[in-house]
Amino acid sequence: MGFLDRFRAAAGMGARPDRVAPLRAAEGLLPPLVVDAERIARQLMMGVHGQRRAGSGEDFWQYRPAEPHEPASRIDWRQSARGDALWVREREAEGTQQVMFWCDPSASMDWRSTSDHPTKRTRAQLCTLALAAAVLRGGERAGLMTGPESGRHFSGAYSLPRLAQGLEHAATAPTLPQADLLRAHGQLVIVSDCLWPLERLDATLRALSARPARTQLLCILDPAELDLPYRGRVNFEGMEHDGDMTLSAVEELAEPYHRAMTTHLEALRTLAAAHRTTLAIHQTGQSPMPALLALYARLSGGRLSA
Repeated sequence: MGFLDRFRAAAGMGARPDRVAPLRAAEGLLPPLVVDAERIARQLMMGVHGQRRAGSGEDFWQYRPAEPHEPASRIDWRQSARGDALWVREREAEGTQQVMFWCDPSASMDWRSTSDHPTKRTRAQLCTLALAAAVLRGGERAGLMTGPESGRHFSGAYSLPRLAQGLEHAATAPTLPQADLLRAHGQLVIVSDCLWPLERLDATLRALSARPARTQLLCILDPAELDLPYRGRVNFEGMEHDGDMTLSAVEELAEPYHRAMTTHLEALRTLAAAHRTTLAIHQTGQSPMPALLALYARLSGGRLSA
């Protein structure tokens, strides 16, 4: 039984489709969103990918004894002057990382409990574009797993508007991320409200964890989805052709709803841990920076070392 099925059961109602939201919104992807993403990206630390081996990068890796006939240009004369041996200063190899993003395009992401908060879609797109902008600024490759160019990677900061267009034109009847689109040793960031049936998420994360790649999950929720703050008679309007639901005294369901949501989030954490996936939860009524910084730290390991 899915989360909202349990909620309906607590309300004494029959099973209905797995999503419901009380407000429609029609906010498209606007240029200011891209500008905000660039601003946030500049605040995220971005570094090179150390491969823990000698190569042609800029960071120091290690010293090694000079070999016979070693070119003089490779000798580190300052280090060699400290003793009788000649030493070569090796640099750490750098590699380009490929990061894919799956930003939930479901119609129910177009919901917010109040005009003081952005819709879940707007915040999800902002977080996706901010992380993508940071990836691109760091010389890496970024791509989407939704939209008309699903599966393609792009490089260079000029690619961000193209990624934004891909988010805007993503279908509203999505499938969860396809494991075969994730390249080996790449990374995937899933940005969603995570109100999918747990069985469906389990199957998806199991398929993703079977590949030699890392997956990060960013759960974006409206504050009202956590606490159900409404009172009196409320009509909940379905946003994915799942009908409406009217409750005459919604406050009577606040406690069982809170328990159901807590249970769902705990199950989500357990599921993520079981499939080597990290989970961050963000509320649209808060600044996205703490969630993005935590997510970036996990993506990069501090400095994007492989």
